[in-house]
Amino acid sequence: MRLELASFSVRDVRFGERTRYERGVLELDKADLLSFVREDPRIARADLEVAFPGERTRIVNVRDVVEPRAKVSGPGGVFPGILGPVEPVGEGRTHRLSGVAVIASAAYRPTILSGTAAQDSSMVDMWGPGAEASPFGSTINIVLVLHLRETVTELEAHAAIQLAECRLAHRLAEATRDLAPESVEVCELRDVDPSLPRVVHILSFLTNWHAPHSGVAYYGLPVRESLPTLAHPNEFLDGALTTDARKGRSSYTDTWSWMNNPVVLRLLREHGRRLNFLGVILQRTRFEAEHGKRVTAVAAAQMARLLGADGALITRTVSSGANFVDVMLTVQACERSGVQTVLLTPEWGGAAGDEPPLLFHVPEARAIVSTGSTDREIRVPAPARVIGVAEGGLVQLEVADPPFSPWGEATVSEAYVTGASDWWGRGHTTCVPS
Repeated sequence: MRLELASFSVRDVRFGERTRYERGVLELDKADLLSFVREDPRIARADLEVAFPGERTRIVNVRDVVEPRAKVSGPGGVFPGILGPVEPVGEGRTHRLSGVAVIASAAYRPTILSGTAAQDSSMVDMWGPGAEASPFGSTINIVLVLHLRETVTELEAHAAIQLAECRLAHRLAEATRDLAPESVEVCELRDVDPSLPRVVHILSFLTNWHAPHSGVAYYGLPVRESLPTLAHPNEFLDGALTTDARKGRSSYTDTWSWMNNPVVLRLLREHGRRLNFLGVILQRTRFEAEHGKRVTAVAAAQMARLLGADGALITRTVSSGANFVDVMLTVQACERSGVQTVLLTPEWGGAAGDEPPLLFHVPEARAIVSTGSTDREIRVPAPARVIGVAEGGLVQLEVADPPFSPWGEATVSEAYVTGASDWWGRGHTTCVPS
């Protein structure tokens, strides 16, 4: 599978008479772009706004983020199973708009009012400490503001938000279809020097069997009680992995981050140079009983062994203790089967950093890389502009929490700053010795 990922950098976004891309400027025909969004009967109202880095702007009710991409050649299309039929992706040429993101800000009346199955949201600041904590503080953000009809169910809310954001992102990238890109990156697991170390990436994520949407979907199908699945890294680049579009907190992975997974991209770029990248093992975690935890660990290790892996780079993408147990048992199973492991994970440690950093440990886990803390609190100043709520309005980050005003200063957990939880080491959080 050979994929050409062609990039068109966006340096400015403007509203205009038609949607087009020219020399780094993305022009948006607002009326036309909103017309197909409003066709969905589940959406009562929709609007588009743009937020630029450095502005004193806060975006609230954030549910998901996607990057504009469009398939211009090869089988299938971007966001398979959502925008089109289930057809294998990861080949041909895909165009992307870099430096810009589509943020879905959505409000609706929830029907699940507590627990892990309930909806939640997050926020993005375009300046200050909040912007520094999030990758979306430095992108130009096209914000799709949605108000859903009061009669929607939770699963209908997810589907409406996701379909709208993916259609918009695809429509924007389509503006480059007949243009020459600034750069093209070739992504391919070609035959390489057999003496290079053979490395597999085990990507562990949490899903909920009891929720309207499990949390992570593969080709549009929510993953539930599955055992490990082998995926080609190019599938990530075409949007084959997506998220529950009702859940905006950063302890869940947004779709933009699946599409720009830095571990997958780095392993692809090192393929044939320092290592032989064998692919990605998608591992559903948080089995309820120890039996399930040990089965998924052994299954992932067996798959790595059958691929002939010398080593496995293991990551996790959610702040769950049960997930962490599954991942540690996977480290143990891999090591015992002869596959050396490196675990990449953030720590707990508490807000002050003086608590035990790991919830669970096995003696085989001898190579662990910390990506920082999941317990940070961020003090954010008052904005001059808020997108996603009426002037003076209140927002709720979780349905069980009291509403708060996004118009003033606030102290928020990094879980409620979109993209702030660092699962793959892309951020700048460090430990300071005391």
